[in-house]
This record gives sequence, structure tokens and C-alpha cells, in this order.
Amino acid sequence: MFRDGGTFRKVTADAAREAATLTWLREEGLPAAEVLDVGPDWLLTREIIGRTGADPWPPHQQLRVVDAIAEVTGRLHALPVGRCPFDRTLAQTVPQARAAAEAGLVDLDDLDVQRRGSSVGDLLEELTRLRPDMQAREIPVVTHGDWCLPNVLLDPDSIEVVGLVDSARAGRADRYADLALMSRSLSSGELNPQFGSSAADHFLTRCHHDPADNDKIEFYRLLDEFF
Repeated sequence: MFRDGGTFRKVTADAAREAATLTWLREEGLPAAEVLDVGPDWLLTREIIGRTGADPWPPHQQLRVVDAIAEVTGRLHALPVGRCPFDRTLAQTVPQARAAAEAGLVDLDDLDVQRRGSSVGDLLEELTRLRPDMQAREIPVVTHGDWCLPNVLLDPDSIEVVGLVDSARAGRADRYADLALMSRSLSSGELNPQFGSSAADHFLTRCHHDPADNDKIEFYRLLDEFF
């Protein structure tokens, strides 16, 4: 990634997809990064002036950061799902997860704490066992798909969300695809110790999480292990 004169250049194999999703989200009124140009493996966007959710925040601002992220999550999930041209439902993502496993693309050194030491076979077995119930309960909305603190930028003065980035996995999916990853990001003592489990619980409460759907949180965190 390179910054140059008010622009931001990112090298990525998903350049075309990310450009399309950022543009669509921006057209729908979300503060997604503005795409200036795109190539076969690179993306040029206008630089967003702000701090990511993962940056150090003073203690008195941390809850406001979580509230701002919860607010923009609600706006994202309230977009008209029928207009969203990108499909990230389980009918698409589970086969993609299997393909990634078969291609040896699953990073077993980067698993969540509770799955460390698992094999690809272990992950696939768990995914196969849980998928039927999850698919039966799937209620698609518009999701970001990689909803974590580094992918949200906020104005450090107003504590308002001013930018969404890294949206190549955006599309129609159950809202827990986002709630699972953002709550994990907030609660990660390794990556974001400034927040923690209480901040994650606050985020889920603000997003109207039903504890009866705790298994959805675990499932979508499992699915993310393949990507």
C-alpha cells in the first residue's frame, strides 16, 4: 500500500471486485473510499483523512468509537438488499471456503485462539456440520464482509465514521457475517487491547444482537478462517 499526494494505492488480486463494491456502497450513501482508478492488480482511491478504529484512542473516546461503528453498521445493514449486486450468501461462500481448503490457502497459523492446532480437515468437518442450520436461518442484508476495526476510519475530532475500506467481500449475507467479525476484532486482546470484551458486548447490544444467535457468531467466525 502506498500513499502519494492525497491518493492511496493498494496492490490486491481483488482490485476489480473491491473497486466495484466501494463504488456501489458510495453510491448508496455510505462513506466508502472513492475509487479514482483500477488496474488488474491495483486500486487507486482518494486518501481518507482519519484514524482507523484499531488506532490508539484515548479512554474517554473509546466508547464513542464503538457507538460510531455500531451506527454505521446499522446504516450498512439497512441498505436495500434487493439492489445489492454482490452475492456473499452461504450458497456462494461455503463452496469458496472448500475451494480455498483444497487449494491449500487456509492459513493455519492465523486461526482464532479456540481453533489453534486444528487441521484443515477439522475446520471443514465443523463447517459441514453447522452449515445446514445456518443456511436455514440465513437472513441476507448488505454486509461489508471483512468488518473489523482497521477497515473503518473515523474523524478524530467528531468521532464520526468517515471511511470504509477493504470491501472486496461486501455483498448480500446474514448480518452476523459482520457482527461476528467486528465483535471479535473489538474483543481481541492481542490486536486491540484498548477495547476488550465489554466493548464487543456493547457493540452487539447496539446492533440488537439476540443471544439466541450466539451460534451464528461462532459459525461466521469459523467461515472467516477460510478467507
